Amino acid sequence: MKWNKELGVGVILVVLLGILLIFVHGRSVQDTATGRFTLYAHFDKSDGLMNGADVRLAGMRIGQVAGQELANGYRVRTRFVFDRYVDIPVDSSVMIETDGLLGSKHIEILPGGDEELMQSGDVFTYQQDALILTELLEKVNGYMQDKKAKEAAEKEALQAASQGIGEES
Repeated sequence: MKWNKELGVGVILVVLLGILLIFVHGRSVQDTATGRFTLYAHFDKSDGLMNGADVRLAGMRIGQVAGQELANGYRVRTRFVFDRYVDIPVDSSVMIETDGLLGSKHIEILPGGDEELMQSGDVFTYQQDALILTELLEKVNGYMQDKKAKEAAEKEALQAASQGIGEES
């Protein structure tokens, strides 16, 4: 039998598609077989969150950040991998926290109350971005400046009122 070009390309294409399907299916079977599972979250900012960072539930390490990528809408798609299955309600939320004031970043899971549990591949619906210390300091500084300006205006108003009373007498 003589191979023609179209038949050869078709066979190669079918083999490549088969390998791709085996890879995708094998990955989900591997998660189930090993007890590992994966969850995702989308953050607007993930400043300082590194691959390998802890994922914690009630302060206990239950997994790690396995990857981050820029997704549609300029959001950071973050992948969490867990060594074993943990019951996490579907209405749970995740937040990026810092160890101490200037420590490393980690993920904290805040469990919800739903009876339905997350499955491998699910995405957290509720998330809170990283708190950036410089942004917080800028907000505090702005608040203090506004407070100072308001106090100065009140002081001037009181002085003007007291001068007005003194002139009437």
